[in-house]
Amino acid sequence: MRRILIAGTGSGCGKTTASLLLMALLRESGLRVAPYKVGPDYIDPSFHSAVCSRPSHNLDTFLMERDDTLSLLDADADVAVIEGVMGYYDGLDVRTLRCSTWELARLTRTPVLLVVDASGGAASVAAQVKGFKTLREDSGLAGVLVNRVSGAGHFAQVSEAVRRYTGLPCVGYIPKNTRLDFPSRHLGLIPAEETPDAVQRIRQAAGALRETVDVPLLLKLMQQAPELPHERRRIERPDQPFRLAVARDEAFSFYYQANLDVLERMGMELTYFSPLRDAALPVGIDGLYLGGGFPEVFAQALSGNQGMRESIRAALEDGLPCYAECGGLLYLSQDIDGVPMVGFLPARCRMTERLQRFGYVQVEDRTGLCFPAHEFHHAMAEPLEGARMAYTVRKASAPQKAWACGFERKRTLAAFAHAHFLSHPELVRRFWG
Repeated sequence: MRRILIAGTGSGCGKTTASLLLMALLRESGLRVAPYKVGPDYIDPSFHSAVCSRPSHNLDTFLMERDDTLSLLDADADVAVIEGVMGYYDGLDVRTLRCSTWELARLTRTPVLLVVDASGGAASVAAQVKGFKTLREDSGLAGVLVNRVSGAGHFAQVSEAVRRYTGLPCVGYIPKNTRLDFPSRHLGLIPAEETPDAVQRIRQAAGALRETVDVPLLLKLMQQAPELPHERRRIERPDQPFRLAVARDEAFSFYYQANLDVLERMGMELTYFSPLRDAALPVGIDGLYLGGGFPEVFAQALSGNQGMRESIRAALEDGLPCYAECGGLLYLSQDIDGVPMVGFLPARCRMTERLQRFGYVQVEDRTGLCFPAHEFHHAMAEPLEGARMAYTVRKASAPQKAWACGFERKRTLAAFAHAHFLSHPELVRRFWG
C-alpha cells in the first residue's frame, strides 16, 4: 500500500493539522485512506477516524512487536497516512533514538514528509530541513510540507532554498491563515466525539489545499514505500463464548482499536454501553472493560446516574471479572475530588494541576507477568485501608524509578497504566480469565 509518514520538527509545528488536512485532501481525491498515529495517543486518532470514516491504528515500537506493527499496516485501502509524534528524532534515548518517529519510519520503510514552520524564514527553513536530513544518513526524508506560509511568493522562496540546499522537493504549503483551532483540555485536544463540527471544518480547510499541494507529487513519494513481508499473529479462541461489556461514551473513549480487534478475534462479543446515560449494565455479560477517558470532566453526570453506579458495584461484588484503565480506575474509586463514584475500590482520587505520570513504563504484576505500557494522567489515587496494590511499575527511560500502582479487589484489576493487547494477548486472559 502506498504510504507516507507526516513528521514534525517538534511539537507545535503543525503536523496534526497537516496530517488531518492531507487525509481529507486524499479522500476528496477519491482514495480510500487508512489513518495511523505513531506512539501512544487516543485523541489524534479520534480525529483521524472522523475524517477517514474508518478506525485509526496506533503504531508503537515500544508497545508492539515488529510483525504486529506491520500487520496493522496491511490494510484494505489505497493509501496510508501516518502521523508522527513529537519531533522526528525524539524518543526514549537521544543516542539510539529508540521509540521515535524516525525509528517507526525506518521499521516500516515509509517515506517521510517533514512539516516545517516557515514563519519569518526562507533560506533558514532550508537550514532546518538540512539538519534533519543529515543528522542520520538513513533519515528517510522524502519531501517537505511547508506550514504557515504567507503566500505563493513566500512558498516559492522556501521551496527553491530547500531544493537547492537539501535536494528535497516541497510538495506544497499550508497558508498561514489556515487555523483549525480545536478546543483543548488538560490532556490535549478535546476528542472528536465532543467536537461535532470537526469534520466539516477540516474538509473546508482541506479544500483550499487543492491549490497549494501537489497531490500527484505526494502520491509519487508514497509509491517509494516497499512491500513489508510479515507474519500475522495467531490469536487463540477459547472454547466458551464470552460477552464483554465495554464502557463507551464521552467519559470513556480511550481505547486502542487493535485492543478491541484482538478481543473480537479471541471470540468475545463486545457489548457497548454508556455509564453516563444507561440505567444499568447490559444483561447476560461475562466481563467488564472500563477504558480511559475523562470521568473527571463528567463526574457530576456519572455520579448522578446512581442506577448505573449501583449496578456496577453489585456486579463486581458478585465477582464479575473487570479490567479498568486510568479513567476506569477513577470511576470505580470512592470519589473524584469529593464527587461520589462507584465506590468499589478502596481508593479516593483527586485531580492535580500537573501531570503525575507521563511516558512508557514496564509493568510487573504479582504473578510475575511483565508487559510494556504507558501512563498519562493528571490524577492521583490515594489508597484506603485494606487496599491491595496490583503492580510494580518502572519508568522505561529510568528503570531505577519504580512505584506501586493499581488495585485488585475480588476479580477486578484497575490501574493507571494503559496496555496494548496485540503483542501481549496473554493480558486478555489475565484480566478476564
